[in-house]
Amino acid sequence: MEFLRLILEHGGYWIVFVVSVLEATPVVGSFIPGHTIVFFSGFLAKLGILKLLPLMFFVSLGAICGDIIGYKLGKKYGYSFLEKYGHRFFIKKNYIEKIKEIMHMHSGKALILSRFNPIARPFTPYLAGAGGVHIKKFWIFNILGGISWAVSSIIIGYVFGASYEIVSRYVGRFIFIAIVLSILIIWGYKYINNRRHIFARYHLFTLGINIASLYVFFKMLDDSFSEKSVFAQLDVWFNLKMTVIQTPFLTEMMFFVTNYFSPLNITIFTIIIVAVLAYKKIWDNFFLFISSIGASAVMVTFVKYLVERTRPENALYLDTGYSFPSGHAVFSIVFFCLLFYILQSHTKRKFAREIIGLVSIFSFLIIGFSRVYLNVHWFSDVIGGFSLGLFIVSGLILARKIIYDNVYQ
Repeated sequence: MEFLRLILEHGGYWIVFVVSVLEATPVVGSFIPGHTIVFFSGFLAKLGILKLLPLMFFVSLGAICGDIIGYKLGKKYGYSFLEKYGHRFFIKKNYIEKIKEIMHMHSGKALILSRFNPIARPFTPYLAGAGGVHIKKFWIFNILGGISWAVSSIIIGYVFGASYEIVSRYVGRFIFIAIVLSILIIWGYKYINNRRHIFARYHLFTLGINIASLYVFFKMLDDSFSEKSVFAQLDVWFNLKMTVIQTPFLTEMMFFVTNYFSPLNITIFTIIIVAVLAYKKIWDNFFLFISSIGASAVMVTFVKYLVERTRPENALYLDTGYSFPSGHAVFSIVFFCLLFYILQSHTKRKFAREIIGLVSIFSFLIIGFSRVYLNVHWFSDVIGGFSLGLFIVSGLILARKIIYDNVYQ
């Protein structure tokens, strides 16, 4: 936790600066959650990790620089680039024509208001350059829009931080964050589906899994920092119980499972699968696998350094690094859920789909059990890993549907 705090205190301003630049850059900005990160930086300012005025300066400067980059690119490449490739970045032709019209009649207003629209934000400066908006006029509204967006976004995060300090005393710090994130996810799901009607009935089930796994993970995270840990006794009970049931044969089998399905080996299996998907040009599943495993690696590393929990001292298997969450649990549930998700869509017989599902569930459960059996992890490490992995994979399956509907339909 202290390690991450030091990184944010010394490099946090440059991080938000780079994010603000990228978030305002065409194409790249469509995939950068810049607004969310800026909100979060305001939250960190309230907690005293970052200072408010320097933060506002760096975010404003990054937003202005990003818009200038977009304007220069628009000057160079014109409308033709967006008309040809815009649909791949959630920009449809009728939307481009509408922005052209607004830019022609109210360019200043468009430059400021688009700052607060996550879809239009990365492309409006580009369209201003492509449409021949004078550079002096662009500078004026670019500065006004960048500063107003940065200051208002940071203040919202700062106010959220004040509310967080009050409410978290009663419901727990991380539980409160889980509740807020759940509300945002549900709102985003309803907003997208009301406008585009792209989600099928089973996607609602996926949304339910996403919210439930988010809550379980943050509950585990909250417990990790609590002085009165709810799961501490359960962790100790499982740890002692494993020493009672250990046998030479079972131990050898668990060694095989934990070694064969390590995060490194699962990554290698993933590389083989994505190579096949790329060869067959099944790009939606290709990116789903890549993004899921990549997100898992980032989140496992981040949370381990956030919590810094030590491993059990009576482990049968020597493993380095922090304990929470279990990387084996995260990678295994992501991998086997994705494998089931892809295979079941190509399997016609219901019985075969059920067998694939049962094998997938058994596989990640036995991998998680092997970590507890060998006392390499606490029981809550594995539950936290499963919930984090399930949150990642279910969220990206929903995101895949949104992207697939834009790019491939």
